[in-house]
Amino acid sequence: MTRFLALLALLFVVFPAFAQEETPTEERSYFVGLVEDQLSTPNRQIRLNGIQGALSSDATIGEITIADREGVWLRIVNARIDWTRRALLLGRLQISTLSAERIEVTRKPLPEEGLPAPEASTGFALPELPVSITLDQLDVQRVVFGPTVFGLASELAINGRVKLADGSLDTALNVTRLDGPGGKLTLAAT
Repeated sequence: MTRFLALLALLFVVFPAFAQEETPTEERSYFVGLVEDQLSTPNRQIRLNGIQGALSSDATIGEITIADREGVWLRIVNARIDWTRRALLLGRLQISTLSAERIEVTRKPLPEEGLPAPEASTGFALPELPVSITLDQLDVQRVVFGPTVFGLASELAINGRVKLADGSLDTALNVTRLDGPGGKLTLAAT
């Protein structure tokens, strides 16, 4: 989940910081292609569609897809970020709102070709990041997991907040299961 949030934040930070809304369609398409190429690898293709407010602190992307050799495994629909760009100059990623209408994880991504298999995890560790991250409001209306991701198809809603700074984590997340038996999970961690 941390990697996913970091990737989503990266997509919203990299593109709005450098794109220009006034650019003609051809050049903008060229720039979107350039950003997609920089974020993609031979084993991971990232595509961005429907970008609005690219130069503002309140940007939206109609659809983000991530594919591997077998096709798209992650789709994010109607994503939005409201953030403070000037905070980056002080080494902070300050996000007021990070939201999405729908996130679909249809299956697990394939491992990278040519890389050794990841070693077994030795436990939970916070990532070392070059900036502190404060996410005041995370709001995902629907997260859909395919049956092979966890062994059971599920649909969830997720909202909460996250702060990651100086090697410490302060988070509160609410997860509500929308299908099957339903249920709620609340996570508060410091």
